[in-house]
Amino acid sequence: MMRVVGPPVPKSHTNTLPDNWFDQRVDHFNNSDTRTFKQRYFLNDKYYKTGGPVFLLVDGENEGQDYFITKGAVSEYAKQFNALLVDLEHRYYGHSVPTPDLSVDNLRYLTVGQALKDTEQFIGYLNKKLALNTNNTKWIAFGGSYAGNLVAFLREKYPHAVAGSVASSAPVQMTYDFNQYFTGAGKSMGTECSNQIREAVRLVEDQLKTPEGWLAIEKELKLCKPLNGTDISSVNTMMISAAIPFVMAAQYVGQSGIDMVCAVMTNTKDGSTPIQRFTKVLTQFSKAKCLDNDYNQFIDDIRQTSKTAPMNQIGYRQWLWQTCTEFGYFQTTDHTDSPFGNQVSIDFYVKRCADMYGKQFTGQFIRKGIDKFNQYYGGAKPNVTNVVFPNGSTDPWRVLSVLKDLNTSSRALMIQGCGHGSDMQETLSTDPRQLTDARLAIAKQIQLFLK
Repeated sequence: MMRVVGPPVPKSHTNTLPDNWFDQRVDHFNNSDTRTFKQRYFLNDKYYKTGGPVFLLVDGENEGQDYFITKGAVSEYAKQFNALLVDLEHRYYGHSVPTPDLSVDNLRYLTVGQALKDTEQFIGYLNKKLALNTNNTKWIAFGGSYAGNLVAFLREKYPHAVAGSVASSAPVQMTYDFNQYFTGAGKSMGTECSNQIREAVRLVEDQLKTPEGWLAIEKELKLCKPLNGTDISSVNTMMISAAIPFVMAAQYVGQSGIDMVCAVMTNTKDGSTPIQRFTKVLTQFSKAKCLDNDYNQFIDDIRQTSKTAPMNQIGYRQWLWQTCTEFGYFQTTDHTDSPFGNQVSIDFYVKRCADMYGKQFTGQFIRKGIDKFNQYYGGAKPNVTNVVFPNGSTDPWRVLSVLKDLNTSSRALMIQGCGHGSDMQETLSTDPRQLTDARLAIAKQIQLFLK
């Protein structure tokens, strides 16, 4: 089951900058706890000139990579403003895990509050280490997706640390039942395409009613495991796995991705069935050899607490912990406007949290954490100045971001036809005009933040 947040880093990218390490506190909010851990960061001074600002790329729910400060748009802004580039790896991800394992007891230090304090403390450390504070050096923070939330909240809770932030595709409004994810993707795909998807899913749901139908689905969708249509959790796992490649096209590729998906789904001239066209999209847009439908195996994998467990090395146990404790973001399909059927309800996600982390994760418990988070950080209207919020118009996550200017210095920027974190990617000659214009607008905001 895919984790569907975070700006994409090209799979071909290999880090070229050396690792640096900072002694970070495990628990910032308990004075009697003196434990520390090694937090990784990267430095790139290629464009830096004395007196220039620092551009800090805050990582999110992935291993830290130097892509965004060597090839991404942030490095291009650095060239323009003579900035020092820094990338800080998020606690519990990559090589910056502060505890011996990822038990529930140890995961309690994985919160946004701890991560923000990490960043504030790191900025103070580097200012002192590099004598930047003697020049009153200004910092600008950059982040995409969840990390976009972090840099927005950094300006809210620690405005002294950074002069401004670029919060790209930042879903700052936490939500329990995120049904807009799939309904929004369906709307982006248009009526004809969505109706074809809806019909394919309806046919699959009809087949779920009989054992003969289960066998047909196994063959048609190329499932990883034999299907038991009475196992609701495994059926839900299959339905989410089948829907994700469609949404990925809208989320990451943008309008051209939607066009590719819909060209397949609406091509009825070859006599193919809706399910055959649906499967063709799965084959083209998913690199997996088979479609995941094994809920129990997924839960077993996530329950592993070793830092070296495969799912933990890529951050799944950590990220799902954050969704179950603070974020929600539960992508349900049981909504009348969803083209992806009505199988996946909020109950599936509540059960999943409980199965992964303990029976205390009831719907009421999860809701309470989300409500508390939104109350503290402001939800869709964080109390911030000097933040720009770029979003792509085809990105389903955009509905949870800031879509209207909050004030004269915190602006919303919609990039038509583009997807999640598109403004953070390396500039290409093939970029559409609206993306180029957006980056120019972001650079203008950065210039204002630095005055």
